[in-house]
Amino acid sequence: MAPGLIGDSAEPPEPKSELAQMVIAKISLGDHVSDIVASPNDPVAYVALPDSIAVIGGSVHDVSRIVPVSGHPRGLTMDADGTRLYVSNYGDSVSEIDIADYRVDVIPGASFVQRVETVDGTLLYAAGNAIHGGHCGGRISVIDAEEAKVAAIAGFDNYVITGLAAAAEGNRVYAGLSLQSAYRQYDSGLVGVIDTAANALIHTIDLGASPDTINVSPDGSMLYTTHYDHKLVSAVDLASQSVTPIALSDGPLGVSITPDDLQVYVTNRCSLSVIDTVTNEVAPIAVGDLPRCVRISPDGKRAYVSNFGDGSVSVIDTIAQCVTDTVEVGGHPEALAVSPDGHHLYVGDYWSGTVTVLSVQP
Repeated sequence: MAPGLIGDSAEPPEPKSELAQMVIAKISLGDHVSDIVASPNDPVAYVALPDSIAVIGGSVHDVSRIVPVSGHPRGLTMDADGTRLYVSNYGDSVSEIDIADYRVDVIPGASFVQRVETVDGTLLYAAGNAIHGGHCGGRISVIDAEEAKVAAIAGFDNYVITGLAAAAEGNRVYAGLSLQSAYRQYDSGLVGVIDTAANALIHTIDLGASPDTINVSPDGSMLYTTHYDHKLVSAVDLASQSVTPIALSDGPLGVSITPDDLQVYVTNRCSLSVIDTVTNEVAPIAVGDLPRCVRISPDGKRAYVSNFGDGSVSVIDTIAQCVTDTVEVGGHPEALAVSPDGHHLYVGDYWSGTVTVLSVQP
């Protein structure tokens, strides 16, 4: 998660609520916090630090373990059953941490991983990029988690892989592909579609613009990609493979989709937008300065926004689509994670190296 950018944004709603009682712990980790992820089945959060993963848990929310990793962690993902934590590192490697004993294995040559449960077993898709003779090339491999077999799925000359996402039912994996060209001001892009039964690339979808991030809706019917340079989000209907460009007034950094698939929250360079997925209409929501991350509560009723520029977290009622509370946490909050029961929100401050734990409504 990149440090906050400087720019103007909408003024936060006034007055701010006096919600200091929501802050139940502030944990100093002594170094930059790059990302946070919550376990799907335990009251535990994992925090990415420059050379390790901090494990936060217990009723007092203290650090129960530090797990050393190499490669400078930058992003965390966890599998659906909470048994594996995947750490994307700078330098093209991914660390796989077994939560049972905190054993760390390294997947070299990978920038992204996507774990998929299929009817035939567990597969791990790994994507990485390399430069050969001045040309970029992306590669996707699949690892059979049961037998540790590795097979190549596809190679993409002159394309950089920008992300992986999987359908909830496990039958498809999607790859964001950016065509790198010295002759164009902006790169074009595709979505590669992988059939997990055949372990093969079956087709590509032309986006027109290079995808920066890639997310699949919870029901698996839609895919959303961000295009910062073009100030666009592409809505891809995965059944028809049709692409609808949705224009924004600001460059998008990332999206979060509500569990009912009806809203897409977009953090932009200096603002926050929400997309109605039925009409594809865009509406702004006035939050704090420089919103950087959005996380949705498990029941979908609330969205939490970290405001890097003014040290606060905005609480949004997703039904009314308005800010109901603003919590002062201080510093420069970026990374967010919500506990599986919806009772706690973890807020990471990249610069101060702290994690603030908030008690929130489930």
